[in-house]
Amino acid sequence: MLNSARVKSSFMPTLIAAMALSASAAFLVTPPAIAQLPAQLQSNPNVAALNPVQPVENDGKIEVLEFFAYGCPHCAALEPKIETWAKKLPADVKLKRVPASNPIRGIDSAPLFYTLEAMGLQEKLRQKLFDAANVENVILGNPATLNTWLEKQGVDLKQYAEVQKSFSIQNKIARAKKMSIDYMISSVPMIVVNGRYAAQVPGGSSGQDQLFANVDQLITGARAANKTVAASAKK
Repeated sequence: MLNSARVKSSFMPTLIAAMALSASAAFLVTPPAIAQLPAQLQSNPNVAALNPVQPVENDGKIEVLEFFAYGCPHCAALEPKIETWAKKLPADVKLKRVPASNPIRGIDSAPLFYTLEAMGLQEKLRQKLFDAANVENVILGNPATLNTWLEKQGVDLKQYAEVQKSFSIQNKIARAKKMSIDYMISSVPMIVVNGRYAAQVPGGSSGQDQLFANVDQLITGARAANKTVAASAKK
C-alpha cells in the first residue's frame, strides 16, 4: 500500500534493489548500468543512486520525474514550489509528472491525470484537485462525488468517460502503474533524475527547499554523466 507520509531513510536501501523498465529501444536509451551519487551527496540520507539505472527518452534532455498522488498531502504542499522551480529549469532539463500506482484517500490518480491531460485540462485543474482532496476534504475517491466535482469545473462528463476508455489513455495508465512498480515507489512525493537518482523530501521546516537543492545537484551529476557517456561513445 502506498504510504503518503514522508519517506523514512530506510526507504533508500530498498529503492536501489533491482528494477527493470520495458520500453521500445527506438525511443529509449539505457544509461550505464551502475550509477554513483555525486560526491557531495554520497552521505545524504535523502537521495539514492538507482542500480541498475532506468531507461530514459532518447531526446538529449535530462529527464526529471515527479511521482505524486492527488490524495497525498505532502504532494499538495510541494505543488506550488515545484511549479516555481520548474519554470527555472535549464533548457536541457524536462519535468514529467507520473501519477503513483496505488490510490491515496481512495483517489486513483493515473486515470484522472491522463484523462484530463488528453482533454487539455490537467494544468488548469491540477492545483484545484490537490486543494479539493487535501484542503476542502472533497471525497474524490467516490465516483459520483468526483463526477459532480468535475462537472462543476466545466468538464464534459461524457467526453471524460470516452477519453478515459480510449486505448492511448489506458496504455498510459498501465505504463504509469508499471513505472511505480519498477521504480519501487512506496511513498510520494518522490523525484527521480534521469533514471539514475531518487530524492525524497527531507524532514524539517526547510525540507522542500533542501529537496530542490539536492535535485539541482543530481541534475548537475546527470549532465556530467551524460557527457562522459558521449565522450566514451566517440572513442
